This record gives sequence, C-alpha cells and structure tokens, in this order.
Amino acid sequence: MNEPLDKSIRQWGMWCHLAGLAAIVLGVLVPIPFLGVLAPFLVWQSGRDRHPFIDEQGREAINFQISMSIYLVTAFMIWLFLLFSTCAISLNNPNALGNLVGWAFLLGMAFLSLFGVFQLCVVILAATKASQGQSYRYPYTLRFLQ
Repeated sequence: MNEPLDKSIRQWGMWCHLAGLAAIVLGVLVPIPFLGVLAPFLVWQSGRDRHPFIDEQGREAINFQISMSIYLVTAFMIWLFLLFSTCAISLNNPNALGNLVGWAFLLGMAFLSLFGVFQLCVVILAATKASQGQSYRYPYTLRFLQ
C-alpha cells in the first residue's frame, strides 16, 4: 500500500480491529460465544470490497480473534485440568484442598488478566496503526484467512 489512503478507508481498517475489542467488552454483558470473531467478520464483510487495505486489515483482525479464542479455550481446558487434579490429589489430605484449589484459581485468574491486557494492548495498537494508514500484523496469530 504505497498510495496515501483516504480517511474513510483508514477508518474501515480501524473498525475492523476495534470491532473485536467492542465484542469482548459487550461479551461481558451478553455472553455470546465467539462474538470477538463475529464482530470483526461483519465489519470486514461490509467493507472488504471497498479497498484492499480494508480486506487485509479485516482478515488480520479475524485471524487474531480466532487465534485468541483458540488460545483461551485451550488455556481454560488446561486450567480445568489443573483445578480438578488438585482436587483429586488433595482428597488424601483434606486440609490442603482449600490451599491447592485457591492457588489453581489464582493462577487461572492471573493468566486471564494477562491475556486480557495483552489482547487489549495489541488491538489498540492495531487500530491506531490502521487509522494512520499502516498495515499491522498481530503477533502470535495463526493465519486462517490468507
């Protein structure tokens, strides 16, 4: 993308990224599974034919949200395994149950907090870059849409 992009194209690219963030915030109020993927997809579908920049940034935002969903579900499954295994281990020592489960719970909450901060930061960075007309590629993203 060597030519300067007009404001509406840059805004479409920015909204492709911010739609995922808005969906995450809205998802706290209305828990719809994979809303973080659906919202950027809808914005991308609405604007991808207008300019290659919108198509590129929309695909990038969708790939990131799919990747984050996969990582989150995987981490949740591991966390559940740890939580249940600590419960099973501590059945032999009932006094240790609360302590082990508490640590497993805190570990899960710490990871979830770090995960959320990471996601928030890179989505804001991507939206800022897109609003300036610069392409952004998310780190740690599996490329499903090429």
